[in-house]
Parts: sequence; C-alpha cells; structure tokens
Amino acid sequence: MDDPTLLVRRLITELRDDMSEAGRELRNRSGWDLQCPVVIIDARTEPNRVVRTSVRGVTGAIATSNVIDDPLMRSFLKRFREVGADEALDEYLQGSEADRFAELWEVYNDEAQHQGLAVWSHSDAAKFVLKSKTCFDDGQLACVAITSGDHPDAHDVLTFSVDACWLS
Repeated sequence: MDDPTLLVRRLITELRDDMSEAGRELRNRSGWDLQCPVVIIDARTEPNRVVRTSVRGVTGAIATSNVIDDPLMRSFLKRFREVGADEALDEYLQGSEADRFAELWEVYNDEAQHQGLAVWSHSDAAKFVLKSKTCFDDGQLACVAITSGDHPDAHDVLTFSVDACWLS
C-alpha cells in the first residue's frame, strides 16, 4: 500500500465535494449519537466511491466478519498476503490446527456468500464507533477508506477524520 497519510490526503482532496454534505450534517448536530454521519470511501476501484451513512449503519455498509478477529484467521490472512490463497489454504488445512481452521474457513466463506468479502471485524467496527464519538467531540467527521491490497482479493482499511468545517 502507498503511504497511508499521503493516500488519505489525496482521497480527502479528491472527494471533498462528495463528503461535504456529511460534514454539514455533522456540524448541525447538537450531540453525538448513533445517527451521526460517517463517510466510507471505497478506493479499490476507479472512480472512488463515497458512501455517507450513520454510525449505526456502518456495519451494514461494510461487510463485517465474526471470525477474522480470531488469531488463527488473522495468521492465515497474513500468510495469504505473503504466498497467495492456494498455498496458504494448503498450509492451514494441513497444519496442526486444521480442524479449527476448517470451521473458521467455513464461517468466513458463508459470510462472504451472504454479504460479500469481509473488510473488517465486528471489533474493528466497534473501535470505529468509539472513534466517531471522539471525532464528533473534536468537530471532525469520522471516515473509513477501503483500499486495494497486494493481491486482487486483498484490501486495507484506514480510519481517519476530517474537519467538518473544512468540508462544508
């Protein structure tokens, strides 16, 4: 992935107009709640796409997994990035924790069929909710950017904030 700071700056500059409505809405709110606006940027394809949703709606707008937080699954995903899907799957399905991994893999695939390939975990989403509260208190719009990873099926997730006054 490119330098995350430079990538975020480029996305903010490029998509400022698309994000401005969410910034105005945030500025007009008297307090934080689950209906506060947040922005999701899908930067995996051109043109980049901005989705304005609420804090509550973020897990509906971004495919969220119940299993990618598991240490075994995280280890697999790291290995997947290093050697590719086929080799990583062979290693983990033949490894010492093959039965446990097979269960996790089944859940992961089931989630992918029903909601698309998971971008982050429920605990990542919960951390973002807490971040959005802090951002609101600072007059900032909380944002998530989903970017391309090193492999066609890989991605990276960046969370950041933008001054709501600057946006609007």
